[in-house]
Amino acid sequence: MNILSVIIPIIECDDTTTPLLTNAVESIAKQEGIEAFPPIYIVFPAAIETNVISWRDSMIRKHQDKLNFLLVKNEGNTDYQSQVNLAVNTANTEYFSVLEFDDEYSLTYFRNAQKYINSYPEIDIFLTMMIEVNEKNEGIKLTNETVWSQQFVGENGEMGYLNSKALQQYTDFKLSGAIIKKSEFINLGKYKTNIKLTFMYEFLLRALNNACKIYSIPKIGYKHFANRAGSLFDTYLKTMPVAERKFWFETATKEANILNDRPIDMSRLQNAAQK
Repeated sequence: MNILSVIIPIIECDDTTTPLLTNAVESIAKQEGIEAFPPIYIVFPAAIETNVISWRDSMIRKHQDKLNFLLVKNEGNTDYQSQVNLAVNTANTEYFSVLEFDDEYSLTYFRNAQKYINSYPEIDIFLTMMIEVNEKNEGIKLTNETVWSQQFVGENGEMGYLNSKALQQYTDFKLSGAIIKKSEFINLGKYKTNIKLTFMYEFLLRALNNACKIYSIPKIGYKHFANRAGSLFDTYLKTMPVAERKFWFETATKEANILNDRPIDMSRLQNAAQK
């Protein structure tokens, strides 16, 4: 029985994106040492439904029904946060992980996930070690490893636990590929759609503010295509002024004390842009 499902949010399904999406799903199909493959929730805007169904059917034929695809059609907002939130409402497993359509899991990801879920049932969020690569598939850096490399000590003096002090000092923690307890994600109010750029940072702060336990698995389990041309964060990095980036980090810190997703006062940012 699966206790972990995979959510893949997409906004396009065309000749450019489907090879990347196929590669991401192949990283699930190639998993080693597992008894059953996890359910895969593909969440997409209604406008691309025909293309998604065609792609899904081709994958089913290729893998002879080994993979279980569940399509979640989004009639509303298609930003990343809304896509994930919608799929979480549909998922029926205790834990979920978000696989970005241009990323991939390591071949032992699910075997390691099962091991840690069984060994640490009190953990609400497992951060996986992430290797970020460029367009040539060359490693750039490790992400989420700071908890170990900087020897932060968290829960009961044990290594591997993220705390708010570490998160405020090192903001570059990512939730892509993380293993998240569904009930806690919902209890925390899920991702906030009104926050741009720093929504993952804000969610981690909010989780810690509400006594969630976050543990970083000391294994590389996720490959992240960093700043792919046209991707969300590539666009942010190329177009967002420094003042705006600072605004979103300050906003994340402030909003992490609030559970609900509130309208963001943009007047201070607009005033800064005029100076």
